[in-house]
Amino acid sequence: MESEQLDEAPKYKNWRDQLAQNQINVNQIHPLYVHQARKDGSVLYALLKVEADTPEGTTLNPICFLKGDAVSMLVVLIAEETNDKYVLLVKQRRICNGAFTYEHPAGMIDEDDPSPVEVAARELGEEANLTVDPAELTPLFNKPLYSATATSDEALHFFYLERRLPLAEIKAIDSKATGEEEENEHTQLQVATFPEAHRLVSNMHGILSHLLYLQKVGDFETLASLPRS
Repeated sequence: MESEQLDEAPKYKNWRDQLAQNQINVNQIHPLYVHQARKDGSVLYALLKVEADTPEGTTLNPICFLKGDAVSMLVVLIAEETNDKYVLLVKQRRICNGAFTYEHPAGMIDEDDPSPVEVAARELGEEANLTVDPAELTPLFNKPLYSATATSDEALHFFYLERRLPLAEIKAIDSKATGEEEENEHTQLQVATFPEAHRLVSNMHGILSHLLYLQKVGDFETLASLPRS
């Protein structure tokens, strides 16, 4: 297996192209750390020290966490018997504080992926054991949103999926183990009511998805039931 060189990685080239489009003069880039996939050696992310000037004569923030685009999917499971809505979450430990975090299924967009919506459908199969046709997914926003504009190039494409299931099938999903061991993914599925999911989710992406979805489908009753603190 040959490792992909940073300057050959599509996400690195895309980032450099965007800098050029915005008339940024790059003087030097120092890779501080590059993380590659175990399966094929492709660049997953990199920490870069950047020396670059803007057209206004100022300098850019010197640190960039290069990740490329990603997808995030809100999965809403609707009980056939009651029409109650449940949110499918992924539970795992994160480096931010070492505690368990609860998030929506998500994934990086790879260099050979045809479109964000197809990546979203694939990731739901891998992370949530759901067979999903891309046509079932609905965008939550009309463009990708940056996760941290000052320090990362990552832009997220948000989607939602509604699926009606018997309540027993919804509850059977809870606590299932998922994730790829070779990519250091140790995840577990968690099914929660909307208010409970809103309390559990600890990232802005998840909170935003809840609010955008409920507004988009006009479910103001559930929106009013969400905890405010």
